[in-house]
Amino acid sequence: MYGTKEKSLGITIWLFSLTIMTFLIIIIGGLTRLTDSGLSMVDWRPLMGIFPPLSDEAWRIVFENYQETPEYKIVNKDMSINEFKFIFWWEWFHRFFARCIGIVFILPFIYFSLKRKISKKLFLTLFLVFLFGIFQAIIGWWMVKSGLSDDPYVSAYRLAFHLTNALIIFAILFWATLNSFSLSIKKNKLNLIIALSFYFGLFLLFVTIISGAFMAGTHAGNSYNTFPLMSGQIIPDGYFINEYRFFNIFENTIAINFNHRWLAVFTFIFIFVTNLYLLLTVKNINLKFALITVIIFISLQFILGIVTLVYNVPILLASMHQTNSVLLLASMLYAYFCFKHSN
Repeated sequence: MYGTKEKSLGITIWLFSLTIMTFLIIIIGGLTRLTDSGLSMVDWRPLMGIFPPLSDEAWRIVFENYQETPEYKIVNKDMSINEFKFIFWWEWFHRFFARCIGIVFILPFIYFSLKRKISKKLFLTLFLVFLFGIFQAIIGWWMVKSGLSDDPYVSAYRLAFHLTNALIIFAILFWATLNSFSLSIKKNKLNLIIALSFYFGLFLLFVTIISGAFMAGTHAGNSYNTFPLMSGQIIPDGYFINEYRFFNIFENTIAINFNHRWLAVFTFIFIFVTNLYLLLTVKNINLKFALITVIIFISLQFILGIVTLVYNVPILLASMHQTNSVLLLASMLYAYFCFKHSN
């Protein structure tokens, strides 16, 4: 089943394609949320769900099913069937594209395994991705179900969980792609301090992105559209509500907004400063390029975050903010990869 560590152009292209598709599904998922389309499909049919309604009668049935949901009854009770079709197509395409990723993963995986072109390490990595992928599908439906019972909104906890799992899949695939390009390069002994700065930077970035999911899931970004102050205060009134206690950071929209913006500020400063310092001290050209990329993306992310907040989270800016966060994550991983293999 396992092959050698010789480079395979086919495997590299396959891994790169999966990475790009995973990146795209994260963006598509974000747009599905931003257009409030995620609750338009009220059932989950892993196989038959690939076929959308094609006749007027089929559209009537799916629209009637949607009319039984809390979102329609509470939020969209005046929605027409043509307006419904818009949100339905977003959610349908989201699920359709996810199925396409599954096919692009499974078929080449079987082929390359039978041809003994996959090393044992890569096989285990991809099997882990497969498990995460199955888990992601289950989480996705679990998330949707949270908005189909009594509450017309998706659970912010489940949304954050869904995004976290997607980012893990993306990171694993991106790292595997980088390795597939550079199988013959030897790793160098790492400077512990620099390595720890990368680890901490990646940790901060992950936490900041996930806190952004709670901003989106609770619509906390649609309040306090000023920066840096909130209602003229650094720490606004209502930051801590006794009834929420620890859960203020997850359920109190004032705390969520405050925490995300200042966590983002700290993450920006830490990543910008550490990468700028490395840029001025290292000599490896590839690493320098990677560090410049990180500095550009972290600066753009900070600016997009402020602009998105100030303009009350318009769809275009919000999507750009999310897209750039994934690109920033990729640039950080690439910089760390270059650091591990620099002279």
